[in-house]
Amino acid sequence: MKRISLISLGAAVALLLLGMVGGAFAQNAQNGNAPLIHVGPNLASCGDGSNPYPGPASGVVNVHFNKQQNRLKVNVSVHDALPNTSYAVDIRCWIFGPHNSIGVLTTNSQGTGTFTIDLSQDTAPPVFYIDISVPNATVLIGAYGWGDTFIAGPFNLQ
Repeated sequence: MKRISLISLGAAVALLLLGMVGGAFAQNAQNGNAPLIHVGPNLASCGDGSNPYPGPASGVVNVHFNKQQNRLKVNVSVHDALPNTSYAVDIRCWIFGPHNSIGVLTTNSQGTGTFTIDLSQDTAPPVFYIDISVPNATVLIGAYGWGDTFIAGPFNLQ
Protein backbone atom coordinates (compact mmCIF):
# COMPACT_ATOMS: atom_id res chain seq x y z
CA MET A 1 0.00 0.00 0.00
CA LYS A 2 1.36 3.41 -1.06
CA ARG A 3 1.47 6.27 1.46
CA ILE A 4 0.28 9.74 0.56
CA SER A 5 2.59 12.42 1.89
CA LEU A 6 1.21 15.42 3.74
CA ILE A 7 2.76 17.70 1.11
CA SER A 8 0.89 15.91 -1.68
CA LEU A 9 -2.33 16.02 0.30
CA GLY A 10 -1.85 19.74 1.06
CA ALA A 11 -1.17 20.51 -2.60
CA ALA A 12 -4.29 18.59 -3.64
CA VAL A 13 -6.46 20.52 -1.15
CA ALA A 14 -4.95 23.83 -2.29
CA LEU A 15 -5.69 23.02 -5.94
CA LEU A 16 -9.24 22.02 -5.05
CA LEU A 17 -9.83 25.28 -3.16
CA LEU A 18 -8.25 27.33 -5.95
CA GLY A 19 -10.53 25.63 -8.45
CA MET A 20 -13.59 26.37 -6.31
CA VAL A 21 -12.67 30.06 -5.89
CA GLY A 22 -11.79 30.40 -9.57
CA GLY A 23 -15.08 28.74 -10.48
CA ALA A 24 -16.96 31.20 -8.27
CA PHE A 25 -15.29 34.15 -10.04
CA ALA A 26 -16.00 32.59 -13.44
CA GLN A 27 -19.68 32.11 -12.56
CA ASN A 28 -19.94 35.83 -11.77
CA ALA A 29 -18.27 36.98 -15.01
CA GLN A 30 -19.98 37.51 -18.35
CA ASN A 31 -18.43 38.40 -21.71
CA GLY A 32 -19.81 39.66 -24.97
CA ASN A 33 -18.50 40.88 -28.30
CA ALA A 34 -20.12 42.38 -31.37
CA PRO A 35 -19.04 44.06 -34.58
CA LEU A 36 -18.90 47.85 -34.51
CA ILE A 37 -21.35 48.93 -37.23
CA HIS A 38 -20.97 52.22 -39.12
CA VAL A 39 -24.45 53.78 -39.20
CA GLY A 40 -23.46 57.24 -40.53
CA PRO A 41 -24.99 60.29 -38.82
CA ASN A 42 -26.20 59.63 -35.26
CA LEU A 43 -29.54 57.84 -34.90
CA ALA A 44 -32.22 58.82 -32.40
CA SER A 45 -33.29 55.21 -31.76
CA CYS A 46 -31.88 53.21 -28.88
CA GLY A 47 -32.32 49.82 -30.56
CA ASP A 48 -34.85 47.17 -29.71
CA GLY A 49 -32.43 45.02 -27.70
CA SER A 50 -32.73 42.04 -30.00
CA ASN A 51 -31.16 43.06 -33.31
CA PRO A 52 -27.91 44.69 -34.31
CA TYR A 53 -28.05 47.91 -36.29
CA PRO A 54 -27.64 47.49 -40.07
CA GLY A 55 -24.51 48.70 -41.83
CA PRO A 56 -20.93 47.70 -42.60
CA ALA A 57 -18.72 46.34 -39.81
CA SER A 58 -15.87 48.73 -39.05
CA GLY A 59 -14.37 47.29 -35.90
CA VAL A 60 -15.31 45.33 -32.80
CA VAL A 61 -16.45 45.91 -29.22
CA ASN A 62 -15.73 43.50 -26.37
CA VAL A 63 -17.43 43.88 -22.99
CA HIS A 64 -16.78 42.04 -19.75
CA PHE A 65 -18.76 42.27 -16.51
CA ASN A 66 -17.44 40.75 -13.29
CA LYS A 67 -20.08 40.87 -10.57
CA GLN A 68 -17.64 39.74 -7.86
CA GLN A 69 -15.31 42.65 -8.66
CA ASN A 70 -18.09 45.17 -9.50
CA ARG A 71 -16.35 45.88 -12.79
CA LEU A 72 -17.58 46.52 -16.32
CA LYS A 73 -14.77 46.63 -18.88
CA VAL A 74 -15.34 47.99 -22.38
CA ASN A 75 -12.85 47.60 -25.27
CA VAL A 76 -13.53 49.35 -28.58
CA SER A 77 -11.53 49.06 -31.79
CA VAL A 78 -12.56 51.00 -34.90
CA HIS A 79 -11.27 51.30 -38.46
CA ASP A 80 -12.52 53.31 -41.46
CA ALA A 81 -13.65 56.14 -39.18
CA LEU A 82 -12.95 59.82 -39.78
CA PRO A 83 -9.18 60.47 -39.50
CA ASN A 84 -7.78 62.49 -36.60
CA THR A 85 -11.19 62.74 -34.96
CA SER A 86 -12.36 62.44 -31.35
CA TYR A 87 -15.38 60.18 -30.83
CA ALA A 88 -17.33 60.10 -27.57
CA VAL A 89 -17.81 56.51 -26.32
CA ASP A 90 -21.19 55.86 -24.74
CA ILE A 91 -23.37 53.08 -23.33
CA ARG A 92 -26.22 53.88 -25.72
CA CYS A 93 -29.48 55.02 -24.11
CA TRP A 94 -28.73 53.47 -20.70
CA ILE A 95 -30.77 55.80 -18.51
CA PHE A 96 -29.63 54.28 -15.21
CA GLY A 97 -25.94 54.42 -16.04
CA PRO A 98 -23.57 57.14 -17.14
CA HIS A 99 -25.50 60.08 -18.56
CA ASN A 100 -22.49 61.35 -20.47
CA SER A 101 -19.82 59.65 -22.49
CA ILE A 102 -17.68 57.10 -20.66
CA GLY A 103 -14.59 58.26 -22.53
CA VAL A 104 -13.06 59.45 -25.77
CA LEU A 105 -11.61 57.44 -28.64
CA THR A 106 -9.34 59.45 -30.94
CA THR A 107 -8.56 58.10 -34.39
CA ASN A 108 -5.21 58.38 -36.14
CA SER A 109 -4.54 59.72 -39.65
CA GLN A 110 -5.86 56.44 -41.15
CA GLY A 111 -9.14 56.56 -39.17
CA THR A 112 -8.30 53.75 -36.74
CA GLY A 113 -8.38 53.90 -32.97
CA THR A 114 -8.85 51.93 -29.76
CA PHE A 115 -10.38 52.63 -26.37
CA THR A 116 -10.47 50.66 -23.11
CA ILE A 117 -12.10 51.55 -19.80
CA ASP A 118 -12.91 49.83 -16.51
CA LEU A 119 -16.07 51.10 -14.85
CA SER A 120 -17.05 50.38 -11.27
CA GLN A 121 -20.54 48.89 -11.55
CA ASP A 122 -22.43 46.79 -9.03
CA THR A 123 -24.79 45.58 -11.77
CA ALA A 124 -24.40 45.17 -15.49
CA PRO A 125 -26.64 47.30 -17.67
CA PRO A 126 -29.68 45.48 -19.01
CA VAL A 127 -29.51 44.74 -22.72
CA PHE A 128 -27.35 47.56 -24.09
CA TYR A 129 -25.34 48.88 -27.01
CA ILE A 130 -22.00 50.70 -27.13
CA ASP A 131 -21.63 53.59 -29.55
CA ILE A 132 -18.98 56.03 -30.61
CA SER A 133 -20.09 59.32 -32.11
CA VAL A 134 -18.66 62.73 -32.97
CA PRO A 135 -20.08 65.30 -30.52
CA ASN A 136 -21.12 68.76 -31.71
CA ALA A 137 -20.62 67.74 -35.32
CA THR A 138 -20.20 70.17 -38.17
CA VAL A 139 -20.53 67.46 -40.86
CA LEU A 140 -22.67 64.31 -41.06
CA ILE A 141 -24.96 65.81 -38.42
CA GLY A 142 -27.51 63.39 -37.00
CA ALA A 143 -29.85 63.23 -34.02
CA TYR A 144 -29.11 65.64 -31.14
CA GLY A 145 -26.35 67.34 -33.17
CA TRP A 146 -24.06 64.31 -33.01
CA GLY A 147 -22.21 63.28 -36.15
CA ASP A 148 -20.55 60.18 -37.56
CA THR A 149 -21.64 57.18 -35.45
CA PHE A 150 -20.73 53.52 -34.97
CA ILE A 151 -22.82 51.15 -32.84
CA ALA A 152 -22.16 47.64 -31.44
CA GLY A 153 -24.59 45.29 -29.75
CA PRO A 154 -26.92 44.27 -28.35
CA PHE A 155 -25.04 43.01 -25.29
CA ASN A 156 -26.76 41.13 -22.48
CA LEU A 157 -24.51 40.43 -19.48
CA GLN A 158 -27.33 39.60 -17.02
